[in-house]
Amino acid sequence: MYLRLIKEAGEMHLPRKTVALLLSLQLLGTIMELSSLIILMPVFQFIQSGGDLTILATENKYWNWLIEFYSFFSLIPDLATLLITSLIFLLLRQVFTYIRLLAQAFAKESMITRMRADAFENYLHTEISYQDKAESGGLINDLTTDLQRAADYMFGEIMLAGLLIVISIYVAGLFALSVPMTLTAIAIFGLALLILRTQMKKSDVAGAEVVKANQKMSSFLIERLHLSRLVRLAGMERAESDQMRTLTTRQRDTLYRLFTLVARVDVVMEPMVIAAAYVLIFVSIEHFGLKIEHIGMFLVIVIRLLPMVKEIARTRQSNRATRAAHHSITERMHEMISAKELFSGEKPFTKMLKHFRFENVYFSYDKTNNVTALQGVTVSFPAGKLSAIVGPSGAGKSTLIDMIPRLRRTDQGSIFVDDININEFALDKLRAGISSAPQVPQIFNVSIAEHIRYGKSNATLNEVRDAAKLANAANFIESLPDGYNTIVGESGVRLSGGQRQRIDLARALVRRAPILLLDEPTSNQDADSEALFREALLRIRRETDITIIVIAHRLSTVAMADKIVVLQSGVITAEGDHQKLLLEDGWYAKAFQKQRGTDIINN
Repeated sequence: MYLRLIKEAGEMHLPRKTVALLLSLQLLGTIMELSSLIILMPVFQFIQSGGDLTILATENKYWNWLIEFYSFFSLIPDLATLLITSLIFLLLRQVFTYIRLLAQAFAKESMITRMRADAFENYLHTEISYQDKAESGGLINDLTTDLQRAADYMFGEIMLAGLLIVISIYVAGLFALSVPMTLTAIAIFGLALLILRTQMKKSDVAGAEVVKANQKMSSFLIERLHLSRLVRLAGMERAESDQMRTLTTRQRDTLYRLFTLVARVDVVMEPMVIAAAYVLIFVSIEHFGLKIEHIGMFLVIVIRLLPMVKEIARTRQSNRATRAAHHSITERMHEMISAKELFSGEKPFTKMLKHFRFENVYFSYDKTNNVTALQGVTVSFPAGKLSAIVGPSGAGKSTLIDMIPRLRRTDQGSIFVDDININEFALDKLRAGISSAPQVPQIFNVSIAEHIRYGKSNATLNEVRDAAKLANAANFIESLPDGYNTIVGESGVRLSGGQRQRIDLARALVRRAPILLLDEPTSNQDADSEALFREALLRIRRETDITIIVIAHRLSTVAMADKIVVLQSGVITAEGDHQKLLLEDGWYAKAFQKQRGTDIINN
C-alpha cells in the first residue's frame, strides 16, 4: 500500500517527504497514546494490591522497572504519579496530533495550489491541436471541483495508511495481552468489514457518475454564459433554463446517491462494532479466563480501536467515491504533458532580411483518414512588405499562418526564415519576433493601456500611444472620458467592433516585432471601420519595416498589398499583386467583382 501511496502522491505533485512526515507524526502520536493506555495496567494492579509495592515487585518484574524508572526522578510510583504519567503521554499525543493536522492542512492546500498552477502552465504549453479538442468546461471542472475531490482522495489515502499504522501498533499490544482474544477480535472485525464490502464497491460507480455530472454541468454553464446574447435573441431562455435544471438535478442526484452510500456504512458500522465488543467481553470471561486487569486493558484498547475501524470503513468508502476524480485529474495532467509542444532549436531570432518561405508543405488534421488541409504548398513572403493570403472558406489559410509561429507543425516539407529552418530557432525567441491579431479580438476586462501592454508588459505610456497611433486608434481613445485608462469590459464589450480590432492591433504593434500576422481583421467590420483599418495597414507599411502577412476575406482590405497569394483547397493557385490577379481572371478576380457588386448594392 505504501508504494501505491507514494506513486499516487507523485502523480498529485505531493512530495514523498511530506507523506513520510505526516505518517511519522501519526506514528509518534500513536506511540504516545498507547503509552498512556499501557500505564493504566499498573494503575489497575496498584489498586488491586492496595498500593503494596513489595507485592507488586515480587509478582511482576515490570514493576521493578517502573520503580527504578521513577526513582531516577526521585519519585515513588503511586496512583497519582501513574495517572499523571498517563496524562503526560496523552498531552504529548495531542501535541503531535495538532502538528500533524496543521502540516496536513498546509500540505493539502499547497498541493492544490501547485496542481492548479502546473495544470494551467501545462495547458498553455500544449500543442494547439490538443487545445482545439479540449473542452474548457471539463478543464475548469477538473481544476476546481474535481481537484478538491482528488485532494480529498489523496489525503484520505494518507489517513488510511496512518490508521493502519495505528491499528497495527494496537494489535501488537493486544497480542501481548492475549493471542487468542486478539485472533477472535480480528476475525469478528474482519467479518464486519467483509459485510460492508458490497456497499463500498458501489461507491466506485457513484463516484464516476459524480465526475461525469460535474463535467457536463460545467461545460454547459461556461458555453451558455459566453453565448447568452444568442440565447436571448433566439428566444431559448426557457429551453436553456430547463436544460440547466436537468443537469443540476442530475448532479444533485448523483451526489445524493453517493452520500446515501456513505451514510449507510456510517450507520451500519457502529452497531456492528459494538456488538463485536460485547462478543469479545463474553468470550474473554467465559472461555479464556483472563484476569480482570487484562480484560479491562483489552477492552480499553478495543474501545479505542472501535472508532478507528469505523473510520477505516468510512475513509475507504469515501476514497472509492473520490477515486474517479483522482483518476480524472492525473489523466488530464498526463494528457497535457504528452501533448506538450516541442521546444527544439536554440538560435535567436531578431529580424528577417529576405523572406519567410514554405517549401512543399503538407498538413492534415485527420491523420487517420488522410484528409489534407495543405497540399504541397510552396510560397514565400518578402521581408518588410505587406502580403495577403486569400481564398474561399476552408482553403487552409489559418492553418498556413499558424505554422509561422510553430503553432502547428508540418507533416511534410519545410519552412524557412532567410534560408534557416524555423525548427532551428528557439521557440520562445521565434514567437517573441512575431506579433498577431486574431479575427475576433480577445480582450481582457482591463483598461485600454493595460490591454495594449499585454503585447509588451514594460511598455511606456509613450510606446502605448505610438502603437495606438500606428493602429489608427489614438483618436477614438483620446476622445473617451478616461482616455487610455478606460475600462473596456469583458471581451471589450464597451467598444465597437472596429475599435476593439484597432486596439488589439495596437497591442500587437507595441513591441515592434519584425513579423505581424493578421487573421481576417476586417471580416466583421463596416465600411468605415474597414477603411480605418486599411489606413492603419498602409501606415505600418509606410512608417516601419515590419513584415505584414494578413489573411483577408474582404479583398478590398488587401487590394494594395505588395503580394497576394490565392489558396484553394490547400493548394496555391495564384500569386501576384492586385492588378496581375485581376488580369488572370481566376478566383481572385471573380471574388473581387462579386464583393464590389455587393458593396455597391449595400451602399
